[in-house]
Amino acid sequence: MGAGKIFCILGGIVTLLATFLFSFADAAPFYLYYIGLLRNLGTWFGTGDPLIIVMVVLFLIFMLSGLFILLGIKSRALAIIGAIFAIVVGVYFMLALYGVLPFEAAQFILLFMNDALVDGFVPLAVPLGDASLGTYLMLGGGVLGLIGGIMGTDDF
Repeated sequence: MGAGKIFCILGGIVTLLATFLFSFADAAPFYLYYIGLLRNLGTWFGTGDPLIIVMVVLFLIFMLSGLFILLGIKSRALAIIGAIFAIVVGVYFMLALYGVLPFEAAQFILLFMNDALVDGFVPLAVPLGDASLGTYLMLGGGVLGLIGGIMGTDDF
């Protein structure tokens, strides 16, 4: 198995863990995590606001980044696309949570806010500054997937 495949597998697993198990920010009793976005889908689509609907659809596409990185075992392009998605979401959360983005751009992190699915377990909230471990794992998984996509999936 080539090194690119190993990086794709590791990057995909780390990104999927960040997506579905870890929170991006801890504001107990509420958390910012992808399952929170999924639990609020009816609310967000029911608002009728086109900007919110576009952002929710965009975040739903970006939610598939871990799967794209894992599928990058067969196709370099999918690994690179998935890695770019994960890096974009991770950088967006970092910039929004640390106050670099203006409020008009950072307000969309509130789409992810919901209470815990299983209190103390899902999402796992490990605060590291203003962001939580899920944000850093999303960035790390994206970088691993990008390295794997650039290296290629050929066996040497």
